[in-house]
Amino acid sequence: MTDKDLGFKLRKLREENGVSQQTLAIDLDISQSKISKIENGTEKLTVPYFLKVLTYFSLSADEIVQFLENTKNNKPLPHI
Repeated sequence: MTDKDLGFKLRKLREENGVSQQTLAIDLDISQSKISKIENGTEKLTVPYFLKVLTYFSLSADEIVQFLENTKNNKPLPHI
C-alpha cells in the first residue's frame, strides 16, 4: 500500500460524500493544499488525521476495518 493508493481512496471517499477539499480541510483544521498533497500521494496521511477522516465520515468500527482491508488489498471503497 503506497501513499498514492491511500490518497486515491481518500479522494474517492470525499467525492462520494460530496465534500470539497476545502470543506474537508477546514473541518479537519489543515490546509487545502495538504489535502491535495495527501490525495496525490506526495504527502503521508498521518494516523491522527486518518482517524479524523474516518470520524468525519461517520464510519463505524466495522466500516473502518473494511476500509483498511480494502485499502490494503486495493479494492473499491464500500458504499458509505
